[in-house]
Amino acid sequence: MHRDAAISLVDLAREAGVSRQTLYLLFGSRAGLLLAMVEYHDAQAPVVPRLALARETMTAREAFEPYLRAWFEYLPQVFPVARALVAATSLGDSAAHAAWESRMQLLRGGFLQMTRALHEAGALRSGWTPATAADWLFSMSHVDTWQHLVVEARWKPKDAVDRLVATLRETLLVGG
Repeated sequence: MHRDAAISLVDLAREAGVSRQTLYLLFGSRAGLLLAMVEYHDAQAPVVPRLALARETMTAREAFEPYLRAWFEYLPQVFPVARALVAATSLGDSAAHAAWESRMQLLRGGFLQMTRALHEAGALRSGWTPATAADWLFSMSHVDTWQHLVVEARWKPKDAVDRLVATLRETLLVGG
């Protein structure tokens, strides 16, 4: 099977030995299949429990960097499906749009939870509200930012992550 993010349901059905109709019945659309793949990957990925563990067992300040690094470690694993969802969205696929938005809201929600805890602990720099800090975290750690730095500008992933995390730490946390 080729590893192209633009693979069609026809290609997938052929590879799986089922009809395209079977895939439509099971997933509703290519976007539905892509979302199911992401959800399955999330359920299997060891990084997802690490994100939860960081939020639940550390102070917000202690969890800040491990949480970001865990997300950046996970991002390359879901990158091909993310690009496929964005491509389908740009073609007017409302199911792909809904799938993409649901994933992005989960990510932003995790950042908002973190920034609220940082704010309550007095660790969020003045001038930032939990909502604006979550927006900033979201934009700086977005798939598009990672794609630009690592894929397009050809930064080493570790260098990109180190600089992004350091910049976010210095920008958002009291005492950097």
